[in-house]
Amino acid sequence: MNTNFGIMQGRLLPKFKNQYQAHPINNWEKEFDIAEQLNLKSIEFIFDYHLYSFNPLMSDIKYLKDFLRSKNVKVKSICADFYMNAPIQEASKRELSFYGDILDKLISNLSSIGGNNIVIPLVDNSSLKSKNDQLKVKQFLDEFINTCKRNRVSIAIESDLKPKEFMKFLDLFDGDHISVNYDSGNSASLGYSFSEEINLYGDRISNIHIKDRLINGGPVFLGEGNADLKTLKDYINKSKYQGLVIFQAYRDENGLEIFKQQFDYFKNL
Repeated sequence: MNTNFGIMQGRLLPKFKNQYQAHPINNWEKEFDIAEQLNLKSIEFIFDYHLYSFNPLMSDIKYLKDFLRSKNVKVKSICADFYMNAPIQEASKRELSFYGDILDKLISNLSSIGGNNIVIPLVDNSSLKSKNDQLKVKQFLDEFINTCKRNRVSIAIESDLKPKEFMKFLDLFDGDHISVNYDSGNSASLGYSFSEEINLYGDRISNIHIKDRLINGGPVFLGEGNADLKTLKDYINKSKYQGLVIFQAYRDENGLEIFKQQFDYFKNL
């Protein structure tokens, strides 16, 4: 049974600047003790576009490394929401150079604190709209084959492409530096079949985001949407999956109590 449960950063704290998902700059340290009390193993750090320079992944990796040494809850992954606000496929040559510098630093810094997974969301504002979009992103990410290999870090792509089209996109990559982030809520909202996705690229999944959404709708309390969470839990427990399982479930203004309720719901499925 895979019990490597983690949580998306900020879900156990009040909203930061009224944002649904953001790196909580002023009090991110507090979440680690709360997570440990809940027997969570990791926190997936969020790397935002706005105020990114205040994130310890950029501003003070030594402090973050020293801080984590005293904690049982670790940082194994990064959700690079930066690239949702700064879509790779829309970038100029100069912007691509800057975005590359950012990713290069994230890879090396994540490795230095014992992490191994960087989620690149290619959804919503950064969704791949054309073959040219796919090619541009592919060329950009291929520049990090050796960096990922050297640091033992995988780039996990989250995509809203239809499963067969997503598989074709994944097949464009030559190296094994690219993996898949499976988001149960996003797939449910798009009406995708869990079994089809698992059959196509289940062996490439390195990170699972636990979430529930209605078809064509936003996030809802676990069990109230269209995600097949029972089948997903059975897959996590009974397959050979050894990757990360990160709860990115519905949140309210405060986060903590509503997470506890959903965590209990999932564990008791």
